[in-house]
Amino acid sequence: MQQKNRYKTLFALFLNLFCFSFFSQNNPVNWNIKLSDSSILFEAKIEKEWHLYAVYLPSPNDGPLPTIFEFNKSNNYSLKDSVTQAPPITHFDKDFGVEVSYYENEASFKQKIKISNDSRFKIVGNISYMCCNEQTCIPLYKDFSIAINQD
Repeated sequence: MQQKNRYKTLFALFLNLFCFSFFSQNNPVNWNIKLSDSSILFEAKIEKEWHLYAVYLPSPNDGPLPTIFEFNKSNNYSLKDSVTQAPPITHFDKDFGVEVSYYENEASFKQKIKISNDSRFKIVGNISYMCCNEQTCIPLYKDFSIAINQD
């Protein structure tokens, strides 16, 4: 019985390592994140034949996961309004059974901020997003950090 449990544990460990390795090496989106004026710009380069889903989806409770930007709270800055996005492609997706909004090749998003003081600090957060092609969908995650008032 112990031998059987050991094999189950080893199989589960192998499966987790395989999945982590596969997803970490096959990220079809390359992010460029920068500060411009009083906004954080998120620019995504998307590999051919992949889709990155929009922040605002026509059916947010059905279909693919939206792109979500999260910012760690800080007294050094505040967010102004919501994240804005470039106009996405929107159409009915037969696989999801709903209207979807997504990007091909590239996408851009913007978050306006208000800096509260002149000190040096970092804006830290993460992006949760989903990419799909004709065969599969991958949920992904990206941490980001932007230095403010630093040379």
